[in-house]
Amino acid sequence: MDSIVLKSFFPEIFFSLGIFLQLIFNARLINTLKYNFPVIDREVFIQTVFILFCVLILLFNLKIEAHLSNFLFVNDSGGCTAKLLFIITCLLTLPVIFRSFVLQKLNFFEYYIILSLALFASLLLFSVFDLISGYLVIEMQALAFYVLASYKRNSSFSTEAGLKYFISGSFISGIFLLGCSLIYGSLGTLNFNDLSLLLSFKLDDSLENLNFILILGILLVVFTLLFKISAAPFHFWSPDVYDGSPLATTIVFSIFPKLVIFTFFVRWISAISNVYFEIKFIFIFIGLLSLIFGTFFAIKQKRLKRLIVFSSIVQVGFMISALAQYSIDGMVALYYFLFVYILSSILIWNNVALLYTFCNVTNKFYKENIRSVFLSSLSNMSKTNKTWAFSFVIVFFSLAGIPPFGGFLAKALVLFSLIGSNEVVAAGLMMLISLVSVFYYVRIIKLVYFEPKKVTLFDERFQTSFETTYLNLDCTIIAFIMSLLILAFFNPTIFLLLGQYIVLGLFGF
Repeated sequence: MDSIVLKSFFPEIFFSLGIFLQLIFNARLINTLKYNFPVIDREVFIQTVFILFCVLILLFNLKIEAHLSNFLFVNDSGGCTAKLLFIITCLLTLPVIFRSFVLQKLNFFEYYIILSLALFASLLLFSVFDLISGYLVIEMQALAFYVLASYKRNSSFSTEAGLKYFISGSFISGIFLLGCSLIYGSLGTLNFNDLSLLLSFKLDDSLENLNFILILGILLVVFTLLFKISAAPFHFWSPDVYDGSPLATTIVFSIFPKLVIFTFFVRWISAISNVYFEIKFIFIFIGLLSLIFGTFFAIKQKRLKRLIVFSSIVQVGFMISALAQYSIDGMVALYYFLFVYILSSILIWNNVALLYTFCNVTNKFYKENIRSVFLSSLSNMSKTNKTWAFSFVIVFFSLAGIPPFGGFLAKALVLFSLIGSNEVVAAGLMMLISLVSVFYYVRIIKLVYFEPKKVTLFDERFQTSFETTYLNLDCTIIAFIMSLLILAFFNPTIFLLLGQYIVLGLFGF
């Protein structure tokens, strides 16, 4: 194998070796009697951050583009830029994950090893250029996610979440393989480069059955990817899995897979671009369905965690609708929406982790385990922590699409791309459904600022537990993300150019 090809994949090679050495070192450390069986959660967290920071530097200095083993994996400029953004997202999210990890008293250093394996699989997925290699990498990521979902072994909810995720994930993996077998039986290849060349020739009219089998195989692969991003009606697993999993794992599920799977989606669409217009309406339909399911189920939610899960299904609906447009404008709108969604998710889960932490401080006086946080827990929050309440205003106004925040421009770009491709009816329906979704976002702001809090005898005794302030790291991350959400509205050029660079690097129009 050419040494230049290996150099182009040096960040992934370094990451895999780092995970291996981290596992061996920490496994020997906790079994050393000299250190009296230490708890090394903070040390493993710092090790993980250091390894990811080194991977970030390697990716930033990577100037080589190459393909591995006949286009099984490809390192191009778009994929490398997407990897950079993914690692930056991981570094911003890891402090929130660590806070949630400590909060739920998991105390197993292997959690970060399994999380690193999931991130390693995600990095490889950015470079996938074949359905077989894509299947293997997706399954590697899914196996790590199954373990993370059921990691809290003393919780029946966590065990149930892991079991549900495993069963549904195994079923959808079979669907993916069935789709691959139909495509291979029709065209004799699963490589994106070969598929693009073969589909550039129109099949003869006498081969209608072959064309039907090919379209069916493509749809099965598409449905698998829609399952991975929790799009309706393939979202049936996500509310229970996200809600039952430990909070740290829920944050991982909510943020990390979106950028990865959508980038794989873009590569897949580029490979089947010549038959894509035959299935384009399915993306618009599923986008609208995700908006409807997410919006109307979110209205009935009383727990904050489940509300955020259904809200993410609504955001996924917009992103899938952007995928329906095979154009530069549609794909750039998709990546701009992804940037805003990731920033909003980091901010909102940081706030949720802080809320769980403060509730735990109060609950420890009479109960060791943390309880579910209901929307009523946010009542009159502005009286005790104005900075925290203001960050809630920014993130929920951005998710609702209210100016002057990045969420407004992200939704506007998706709607403009739909209108530009003559999908006026779909754009109109999305606008109407978005108006309904504003209700439960504004309801949270009402709770935070205007809803009087019902004070019990317990709250009167321990109300000072909630009069808290941010730590320095929390202040830095939250202020940085809030400024980016506002900057994304007033000066979106940087984000749009970055999205355009990724799209043009992934495939040409």
